[in-house]
Formats: sequence, C-alpha cells, structure tokens
Amino acid sequence: MSALAFDRRQLGALRELATVGCGAAVSALGQLTRLGLEMDTPETWVGAEAGAIAAFLGALGSDLVCTGVKLEGPLTGHLLLALPEPDAEVLAMALGAPAQAGTFGPLAESAIMESGNIVGSAFVSAVARRVRETLLLSVPTFARGSGKACVERLVDHAGSVALATRFTSPSPPRLEGLILVMPEPSGIKRLLDHLGEG
Repeated sequence: MSALAFDRRQLGALRELATVGCGAAVSALGQLTRLGLEMDTPETWVGAEAGAIAAFLGALGSDLVCTGVKLEGPLTGHLLLALPEPDAEVLAMALGAPAQAGTFGPLAESAIMESGNIVGSAFVSAVARRVRETLLLSVPTFARGSGKACVERLVDHAGSVALATRFTSPSPPRLEGLILVMPEPSGIKRLLDHLGEG
C-alpha cells in the first residue's frame, strides 16, 4: 500500500492508534519521572520523499538524544523517543543520572535507554489491547546527533509514514520531547486490517 493511498478513515484509525499508544507511553514516562507531562494531539505524518522524516525529527534541533526500539507483531516498525539535548539532560536528572558537563556518561545514557524501554513497553501494551494480538519490542538502542544521524542509527527501513506525538512538562523542570512511531510500509495493510480499516 502506498503511503499516499490512505483515505481519511484510515488516517483517522492510525491517529487513534497513536493516541491510545502514545497516551499510555507519555503517562508511563510521567509516572517514572514524577513530572506532570502533557501530550499534544498525535499527528499522522505522511511524506514520500527520502529523508523527509529525518528532517521532520530535526525540527527539534540539531543536537538530539534519541533511544529507539524495534516493534514486531501486527505493528512492525520502530518507536523513537527523541529529545533536544538539554531536555534529555533534564530527563536523565529526573531519573537520578544527571549528565555531567554536557556529556552523557554510561549512567545518563542508560537512564535514557530505560526511558525508551518504559515508553515502548507502555505503547505496545496499549496497542496490543486495541488490536487483540501480542506485540513485541527489542532492547533499546541509543543515538545522538542530527535527526538524520539518529534515524539512520535507529531505523532499518526507509519508511514514509510516521505517527508523531509531542509531549511537554508545563512546569519546571521544563521538558519537551517527541515520540515517533514509524511503521514498516509493508506492514501497514496488516495493521489496518487489525483495526478494521484494511
């Protein structure tokens, strides 16, 4: 199925799935950090040009900290937790592993990856209940740099569809990040079938 062949109902189904999954993920991250995180309305973002999603991710800034997990099951693809570097430092500090002098040592990196694991686990649990089938996720991986560098490091397919959800902490310490779900194009038809929209 071409990314550009989605009708409005199918895009709505994907957006609803992002709302359910990312809502659970943001809630879990908020409980983990004890920060009052708020989630924007998820966007179903479609772009056919090579590198377009990396450029979209780069809108957060040129220096990003990302962690990602691979998803398997009715939703095959990748989930990324992406933060501007200063916000990643806030997240690491909230988890008791502050970055030192702007550098991510093993403890801070481990804290970010654990955040990715918590976010991914909450997402797949919520989506699994929605599609009534088991989803699995890989061990988190870590990347720093530009949006392009992070996508190349963490995503093994050149997908053209993303479900993007921005979250923020409205009160100090300020925190902003993005959950980006990138389904593999070959699996989107199967996912829509599970949602009754195939």
